[in-house]
Amino acid sequence: MSSSPPKSRLIHESLNDISQSIRFLAVGIASQIFFMAGYNFSILTFEPRGYPASTIYAAFYTCYIPFGHMLQGLFVFGWPEHYLPSLMSNAPIGLTAMALGTILTGFLSRMGFDGMVEDLAASAFGKVDVDDSKGEEAGEFYASIVVTVVTSVWSYLLSQYVNAAPAQKVKEEKEPGKEL
Repeated sequence: MSSSPPKSRLIHESLNDISQSIRFLAVGIASQIFFMAGYNFSILTFEPRGYPASTIYAAFYTCYIPFGHMLQGLFVFGWPEHYLPSLMSNAPIGLTAMALGTILTGFLSRMGFDGMVEDLAASAFGKVDVDDSKGEEAGEFYASIVVTVVTSVWSYLLSQYVNAAPAQKVKEEKEPGKEL
């Protein structure tokens, strides 16, 4: 006799009818929007006071980890029975994603990834007039897309592993005559 897996303790039971992968994707998109809004607000608030963007990013991201964990708990994996140990087991996911994103951004920037993509697009689709007057301030749009995808996949895989429901132990029944 097989029983269905226990339902997660989500913010509303109807969310259990939606695939966990879909919920993870939706919460990830919403979380990214919240993060970018909060980060941009932090930049506008603290950069004029002399704090470098990298310090603002690291501080904001560290403070954002509990909020992101709360969203995942309420909408994706279910509220953990013991919140603080769950938060502490999930915090390294965010911290490693932050480190991975920083390293990958630096690497893509050094190799001129955005310029390479623009050159490839220009050769494939014809010459595109690009305003070169912006120089270094032009941003790293394509690199940020790559970094977002890589860190999202990284976070998804680790979150699935860390937050997976514990395996149900199957109790074997021994035949009375076979015990040694």
